[in-house]
Amino acid sequence: MSRNTVLQLIAAVITIAILAVLHKTLGWLLDMTSTDFMVGVMVGAAAVFLVWYWAEREERINSRSGGSRSTAEQQSPRHSIDL
Repeated sequence: MSRNTVLQLIAAVITIAILAVLHKTLGWLLDMTSTDFMVGVMVGAAAVFLVWYWAEREERINSRSGGSRSTAEQQSPRHSIDL
């Protein structure tokens, strides 16, 4: 076997071991928490994701419309800050 193949096999074994430990640890942690807490975590994660998605969408929309502005409009805020 080549050196690359051996390194890939070692990396795969290490990855599987890390995932197994994470699975056991997270399973133990989740068994200790209540259902209300887990529902709160899920709702909070969904809310954070929606806010992040909305901000990214707004940024994409603003960056597309920003390309049509003239260079004088783009430089005017910079000049007011310098003053």
